[in-house]
Amino acid sequence: MRRWLARLAAGLFACLAWSLAGLAPAAHHETQRTDLASHGWPVGDFSLTDQDGRAFTQARLQGHWTLVLLGDTHCGNPCRAALAALAGLYQRLSPTQKLATTQVLFVSLDPQRDTPDALRRYLAPFDARFVGATGSPQTLARLLDDLGAGPDMPPAANADYPGSLILVGPDATVRAQFLPPFDVTLLTAAYLKARVRK
Repeated sequence: MRRWLARLAAGLFACLAWSLAGLAPAAHHETQRTDLASHGWPVGDFSLTDQDGRAFTQARLQGHWTLVLLGDTHCGNPCRAALAALAGLYQRLSPTQKLATTQVLFVSLDPQRDTPDALRRYLAPFDARFVGATGSPQTLARLLDDLGAGPDMPPAANADYPGSLILVGPDATVRAQFLPPFDVTLLTAAYLKARVRK
């Protein structure tokens, strides 16, 4: 009887270990973190210059879900990782109508170095539809404040900047901030969830 109970216990332990091992891959991915601290904050009027030399104003936020990445073309891996994740998000959305109302805005905090041509060359390998823009230091400071990124952001991006993404809704209000590290599948799911959140 004891031998049978010992075998049963060993079998149950083996089954439990096997079941937990099957869950291990899911546990190894960190979940996408979303910060809602600035939810509902309106983005005021601003005017930046995009990579085509055109004005990018608050009006271009209207009607779109805009994923804003703050950085510069010398930001390094944090910006590249965020842009690569956004390119993956675009690919996942491509079979849907949601892509038509989604835009990526890369805001350079280094207007001295990041000319329209530099922004265009930097963004092209990720996705030609991404918009790069910059403006005067005063305009950038006001925009950062409206986006809720002011106190945490250096005057120009550097290697320590984490590369978080700020989501602005089609009514030009901040809806969420997505924090790295990014997993394309989880980022896409968090983005779609934010689109339906009231």
